[in-house]
Amino acid sequence: MEIRVLKILMLFLFPGLVAVAPAVHIINRYSPPQTDPLLIKKLEVPASAGWVDTGIAVKEGETYEFKASGTISCQKGNPAANCGPDGLDLQTVQQPLTDHNLGAVVGKVVKVIGVRKDEETGEEIKDEVEKVFYIGGQAVVEMPMEGQLYLGVNDNVYADNDGQFLVSIFKKEGSK
Repeated sequence: MEIRVLKILMLFLFPGLVAVAPAVHIINRYSPPQTDPLLIKKLEVPASAGWVDTGIAVKEGETYEFKASGTISCQKGNPAANCGPDGLDLQTVQQPLTDHNLGAVVGKVVKVIGVRKDEETGEEIKDEVEKVFYIGGQAVVEMPMEGQLYLGVNDNVYADNDGQFLVSIFKKEGSK
């Protein structure tokens, strides 16, 4: 009698287990893995420093996320010239990206294509190609080419700047 009861229970229980297992599998198969970007560097970007070398060599197609905070002044002593990472609502010809806000956080990739010596001075001259891109307060950027990554503010006149931004750089998983 006990064996018969067990067989009946197995018939009722077993189809239920088979029906549940594929449902669990389907749920797992369609749930994308949640991976956070990898923090690779945090650095200060002083507004008066010009371009800051991040120490990061990038490859074309790699994807990086940037998050910036802080306050700078694009004209020391002038409260109207203070701004955050998105910059001032002002465009001038004296900035790397003339179609973006003055003082905003920007990046560039620099690739050395040749090195030569000046015949008169003996000084080493690097021939470089660069591509500048907008970051602001936060951006995800696919690297436009291979080279060295630099950060700065969208301003070509640094001497009168003050303050600094703190920028966190993350490498997105699965990027080239």
